[in-house]
Formats: sequence, structure tokens, C-alpha cells
Amino acid sequence: MKLLRQCIWKLQDRKAQILLPSVLLAPIFVLVIYLLFETAKVSMTKVRQQFALDNAAVSQMSAASTYLNAVAMVNGPLPYRVMLTEQQRLNQKNHNGSQISVFELFYKGGGVPTLAGANEVGEANPPAPESTDWGVQYYDGDLMEQSRKDWMKENPSAPSDEVAVISKKLVDEYHFPGEGVGVAAIVRYLETYARVGSIYKSQTYVYEELSRNAIMFREAYYLNVNDCKRSECARQSASTIRQYTNLKTTPFELEKIKFFVSDSTRKEDHHGGAYPVPFTASELLNGEHLFQFAFLNSSSLGKLRSLSRGILLKQPYKLPRNHFNINLEQKYKPYVRNRVQLVCPRSDNNCVWPHPLPKYGITLDP
Repeated sequence: MKLLRQCIWKLQDRKAQILLPSVLLAPIFVLVIYLLFETAKVSMTKVRQQFALDNAAVSQMSAASTYLNAVAMVNGPLPYRVMLTEQQRLNQKNHNGSQISVFELFYKGGGVPTLAGANEVGEANPPAPESTDWGVQYYDGDLMEQSRKDWMKENPSAPSDEVAVISKKLVDEYHFPGEGVGVAAIVRYLETYARVGSIYKSQTYVYEELSRNAIMFREAYYLNVNDCKRSECARQSASTIRQYTNLKTTPFELEKIKFFVSDSTRKEDHHGGAYPVPFTASELLNGEHLFQFAFLNSSSLGKLRSLSRGILLKQPYKLPRNHFNINLEQKYKPYVRNRVQLVCPRSDNNCVWPHPLPKYGITLDP
């Protein structure tokens, strides 16, 4: 009887019943922990690769937008603002009280463009920050010897003849003596456009270096990942973006230039009309021509139209090894992607020439 009671008491003790489920559930808990760990590794790799692709695309396109905006600035707005400081007043030869500025001589002679909203003498207020049309244009009136209409094209050709950059008719009417005023103004004009040309060449050199073989893209990608060699990183996406970032511009330059000064004395006691002063740019600028503006070639115009619609970048990547020895790359073929655009506020996406507007920007979509 005593033995029977002890057996019944043991059966009523249920504390040991937790042991069996614990033994069964422990491996499941371990498996869940491993799954979470491996999933986190895959997610972290995906996020890192996506960030690397986005950063690389923006870096490469930033080089392109900076270059195009710089060219747009030297294509009119920059030399206009510099030459606008030439406000020395010139008296009319008959001394009737009428005056003009040195800037007006250059503007109405086709030597420098102006901006939208310019008054009769070519002076304009700075464009509003939200403006999408700066209206860069040359004077087109009776006071200019040679029209600039042929220049205001997507693909202009540089003239072989001598080009006047000062209004002969105005110099006929106003005192612009070489001594004191004329020579100094001519030198400042040549210095301005020589400096603008130097800026253009420097910007072009830098951009060519940054865009060669999409080096900016590949370097930015490499610096944001840790699983590829520098020479092998982002090959697929780099080969895609490289097709569109090789943008080329052609400088429009003058070789034979003609100025005019008054055939008069500094004291304005005599005026014998406009006296031509021809120059050969290569003789003054160490063999170089005088820069006026730069324009995109036909292939680059096509690339910009494609960039306005956006280009799709896809880049496969390697996944880290896992504890389950499953080849996820072979099974899922992982890749990251984005769509990058380089756009400006014009339908043809050409804001370089003949309507320069330094407002290229970048848009990045998934």
C-alpha cells in the first residue's frame, strides 16, 4: 500500500513535464536566431550597395552639371557682368550734351551680349533666382556692322573674316580717343575674354578627367562598399553611365578682331571719325584665338536628351556567405538599381548655347 501511494505522488508531480518541450524547442530558437542574423546580413549588404550606387550616380552627374553650368555662365552672363563695369562716359562730338558709356560701344558693336529685360543701352537687372530664362542675346540693330544671328545657333561656325566688336557708327559720333580711354578699354575687353576662355579651358580639363571611364562613379562606389577591388567595382553600371557623361563642347573663337577709336585728341578739340584698329588674336594671346562662347556638339545634344528622360542603372552584387551554405546569388541574382536624370528648364535639355542658363540639376529615382 505504501509503495502504491508513492507511485501516485510521483505521477502527480508535473514539474518534469517542461523538460521534454524545452529539449524540442531549443533548436528552433537557435534556428530563428541564425535566420535573423543571416537576414540582417543580407539586408545590410543590400542597403550598402544601394547607397553606393546612389552616391556614385549623383557624384558623376554632379561633375557633369557643374561643368555644363560653368560653360553656360561663361557663354554670356559672366563677360556681360564684367564688361558692364565699363561705365566711363563719352561725349558727343558736337557737344550737344548727349553721352554714352564705353559698355554701350561694345554692346552695340556685338562685342558682348546682354540679358533679358535690358534697356536701350544694354543694361539689365540681375535675373530673379526663380527665373528659367536669362535671355542672353546680342544687339541686333542698325548700329552694328555684322549681325550675330548666325552665332545664335546650336552649331555656329566661326567667321574667317575680320569681326568688329565695337560700333563704328557710335565711334563716329562720340569721342572715344585711343589715348586715355580707348586703349585701356580695348585691353580690358581682351583681358576679360581671354580670362573667360581660360576659365572655360580649365573647367573642360577638369571635367574630362572626372568623366574619363566614369572614374568619379567607380571611385564613389568603391569607397562605399567593402567587397570588391577598385578596378572591378561597379563595372556594369559604370559602362552604362559612361555612354552619357562623355559630353563635348566646342569653343567659338575669333582670330581677326577689329576695334575702332576716335581719330581725335584726348581734349576732344578734334574728331576725324572712327579709326579702325585691327588685331590678330593669336599674335596677342600666345598663339590662341579669342574665346567668345562654347556650344555642344550634335552627339552631346542627343545624350542630354536621353539624360532628361533618365538612364537606368543596374548593378549586381555579391552576398555574404551564410551558415546554411545556400548559394543565394545563384538562386536570386541580387542587384540594385536607380534612375538618374540630368535636366535643365528647357524642353530639349540644352541650356548651354544658344540660350545659356546655368541651372542644370540632378534627379534620382528608385
